[in-house]
Amino acid sequence: MEELNLDKMATNANLSNMPQTLENSQPNRRSAAISSLPTVTASDLKNNFGEVSLKAMKGALAITRHQRAEFVLLPMEQYLELQQARTAPLEALTSQFDAMVSRMNAPAAKRGVAKLFHATPTGLGKSAVNAAKAAHGG
Repeated sequence: MEELNLDKMATNANLSNMPQTLENSQPNRRSAAISSLPTVTASDLKNNFGEVSLKAMKGALAITRHQRAEFVLLPMEQYLELQQARTAPLEALTSQFDAMVSRMNAPAAKRGVAKLFHATPTGLGKSAVNAAKAAHGG
């Protein structure tokens, strides 16, 4: 039975230039990011921790076990930068949410909500028409 050559099939079908899905591209990005790092074996890390830690102070190191990268050793500053970048969007959203809640708790907003819940269907309809006219400049 003939062995399948997927690279040749992709080239013949002109699939090699198709954009990859996010799921398929993640392993490629991951391996590219890891393969660009200097590597140290787990045994070297264990046996020469002082030397390896000096190397790690200059930048991230991939720690390999059985010739596969399994860990990344980072200087503290790089780790803190990663953590900050990861939490910054959440902090921004928290700030926006807190500001929105403050606006909702303002006396004028509370009065508006109370009016809304006590409004008649006719009053709600008139308010909706007025709001639509105001939104369209009319």
